[in-house]
Amino acid sequence: MNRCLKQAEGDRTAVNHDRGGGMKIQFISEAEYEVSELTVDNLFNSTYCVFDLEATGPSPVKDHIIQIGAVRISAASNDTLLPDSSYMSYVRSPVSISPFIEQLTGVTNDHIADAPGWDKVYDNFLAFAEGTILVTQAGYEYDWPLIQAECNRRQLPVLNMPILDTKVLYQYLYPEEEGVISTNLLIERLGVDDSGLARHDALSDSIRIARIFRRLMDQYRERSIQSLNLCRPMTVKRFQLPKQKR
Repeated sequence: MNRCLKQAEGDRTAVNHDRGGGMKIQFISEAEYEVSELTVDNLFNSTYCVFDLEATGPSPVKDHIIQIGAVRISAASNDTLLPDSSYMSYVRSPVSISPFIEQLTGVTNDHIADAPGWDKVYDNFLAFAEGTILVTQAGYEYDWPLIQAECNRRQLPVLNMPILDTKVLYQYLYPEEEGVISTNLLIERLGVDDSGLARHDALSDSIRIARIFRRLMDQYRERSIQSLNLCRPMTVKRFQLPKQKR
């Protein structure tokens, strides 16, 4: 498939994200977006990089990344992770972390004081994820726009890799779902064990999302769905991030 997702700025406006002949995302309101023209072949013969971000706040455009975590998994293996396949880095931010975000994420200003900047972290992440399909949870509405915004600020090349969102993968299987497909909903519906994993820690969240993704792939196998073909627009409810206290 065409692997170029171009994300326009704006976290609340109705915008269109087009990858040429590939996936399109359009934010239609604060509460919903539409995704269409998403095609991924050979779901069970691919290697995936599951990633998560923590940032200085809830805005994917105005706030800054402070931590990235990622794990690589193979759809052909039953192991949760591939050997030597985890990556985590704090990211130096041009703005300080508020007490609310410090408490929420466990990432402090001391953690990022001597951390590498986004330029270096981005290079390392691209090297780690090379040759994979990216996987996120709520990433179409938060993590990916965050990456886009950080790259735009530094005139870095746009990420040119396919990206899947577990929210969309679940809604593809269960189109009757009308609520927000949250992490907690996926854990409950899919029977995922995330005990011992911290919340709002980028690496722990990546492992959690990887477990969710594996359960989703199990259901795709059970239904003999080997390729994902989303031609008609699918409406997805956006997660409403908590407002930080200032």
